[in-house]
Amino acid sequence: MATRTLSAVDYVLLVILLLSSAVIGVIFGFFKSKKSSAKEFLLADGGMGVLPTALSIMVSFLSAVTLLGTPSEVYLFGTMYCYQAISWTIASTVTALVFMPKFREMNCTSAYEYLERRFDRAVRTCASLTFSSFMLIYMAIVLYAPALALSQTTGLNIWLSVVSIGVICTFYSSVGGMKAVIWTDVLQALVILVGLLAAIIQGLITLGGFGNVFSIASKGGRIEFDSISPDPRTRHTIWSLLIGGTLNSLSTYGFNQTQVQRYMCVRSTRGAKQALFINAFGAAIVIIFSSFIGVILYAYYAGCDPLTAKKVSDVDQIFPYFVMEVLSDKPGLPGVFLACIFSGSLSTISSGLNSLAAVIIEDVYKGLMGRQLTDQRQGLISKFFSVILGAFVMLLTYVVSYLGSVLNAALSLFGVLSGPIMGVFFLGFFFPQANRHGGLVGFLASLALQFWIFLGAQITKNQMPSVRLPLSVNNCPDPVNITTIISPPIKRDPLIDFYSVSYMWYTPIAVLTVLIVGLIVSYLTHPLKPNEVDPKLLIPIGDACCCCLPKRIRDFLRCGVDYENYKEKDTYESEIQMTATQMFDTNKKHSFSSNVVLPAPSAPKIGDEPYDNSAMILTDEEFLKTRF
Repeated sequence: MATRTLSAVDYVLLVILLLSSAVIGVIFGFFKSKKSSAKEFLLADGGMGVLPTALSIMVSFLSAVTLLGTPSEVYLFGTMYCYQAISWTIASTVTALVFMPKFREMNCTSAYEYLERRFDRAVRTCASLTFSSFMLIYMAIVLYAPALALSQTTGLNIWLSVVSIGVICTFYSSVGGMKAVIWTDVLQALVILVGLLAAIIQGLITLGGFGNVFSIASKGGRIEFDSISPDPRTRHTIWSLLIGGTLNSLSTYGFNQTQVQRYMCVRSTRGAKQALFINAFGAAIVIIFSSFIGVILYAYYAGCDPLTAKKVSDVDQIFPYFVMEVLSDKPGLPGVFLACIFSGSLSTISSGLNSLAAVIIEDVYKGLMGRQLTDQRQGLISKFFSVILGAFVMLLTYVVSYLGSVLNAALSLFGVLSGPIMGVFFLGFFFPQANRHGGLVGFLASLALQFWIFLGAQITKNQMPSVRLPLSVNNCPDPVNITTIISPPIKRDPLIDFYSVSYMWYTPIAVLTVLIVGLIVSYLTHPLKPNEVDPKLLIPIGDACCCCLPKRIRDFLRCGVDYENYKEKDTYESEIQMTATQMFDTNKKHSFSSNVVLPAPSAPKIGDEPYDNSAMILTDEEFLKTRF
């Protein structure tokens, strides 16, 4: 396949993006950093604004794989995928209203700290290791797959892409911490939107407007929004996208360490909610733009599919191939597209490095080794781990380059591993009866089932019928020889229907498995009583999902846990804490000691002895009791 080359202007734009990201890291690492602490490095001192955090949440998992894969998905399978915009919006809204406030209330640096409080150390460790494993694999793929697609269509050297993105990410993540990560995400979000808009506008100009694009796509069967098949083997239906897609997205927004860390960076819970609402709108826009590009790609190649014509070797190369074919005569526009794809990789990898550093410090280094660290020392160790992880991801990318066709399978592993994690959080939040045995066995059972389905699907994929929509090469300028290979008959696997279930149902299956197995095991091994669970670790499912039901039904769904008294007690303790803080601040201003001295009466006599005013010296706790 002949490749078109990039111009000097395109390379300049790419260099500007990379240097800008590095400069942001330097600014927040050397000039705006007040102290080298873990709170600043991992949580940005809890002082980030709403808009930058919202944009950071939006692009953290809108990787280059998403930007290249979504147009390809629509190109091959049609516009049903657009329902993902609704799924992401629902998931972001549910997270804002239900799960995010609970994580902020618990004030956890690592989301998996909750699992130890609710269950035990073993559940926390299993979830942390699972998260770390799939994030390392995911980051390596996000780094390599786009570089491969770009190298084969634009001529950009693959290892130049890998090393430049890897080094820049590691640099600004380890030097500037979370503040640098969030502000570079803002820059990259803007570049992504500009890149997508540039491709859409030029595509519409080339094809003659919206009407012509939709007319061609409709004739080719790409415009579809009404697939309501109840068959779970159907790749995309309204049910699989709205139910499975929402749970898939919820596993990312609600329980992924990368996103939970973002919520903890905002100044207030109200601000974090606003950030998630803005993210819901922004993520939906990116999904719609990327899907529309897929429609444009089909309209442009309706008569000469580059994949069938062997102009490209993989469907993810169609978008960059289109950019180089349509935009290469306009200096700078291919560079904008390239910066868009690089931004997708930068945002995901930098976010992953910071979140992995947090998990390793909190769940492994401090947890398993039982070592307590000062905040400053923990900050320095976090930076060290960021550098080590960045180097490891680049080495892992080299290994990934030899996997070949296993790349798509490895990418699917992300969904397989995130489902059980969400399931064990659901078990802990919504079911007070669940105990530590149920949490651990339910998680491991779900993980085993997911691996079984995943491996079965990979082994038997040649036996599964193709669901791709038809492609044509009838209008190609050069004749295309299509060789039909007749494969010998393959013995049909008896579980092929089970393995053929749509990938959209993987997460719902994982969550249900954790809940069913976890509750059964809990009831077999002494379920927890209502007074044995801290209400702070629970979310009343009746209040969260059925707030309009009568109080009697909501009380039944609370499983005997007294949330009302807990709320009153929590409010009382908060008032005491607030009063204590105000008083101690006043004491500091006047250089008083931490004990409060009440004025004594004017030395009355008891017999011949003076009045002993030492009895009136109260500790802070005793003084507060006199006030409440």
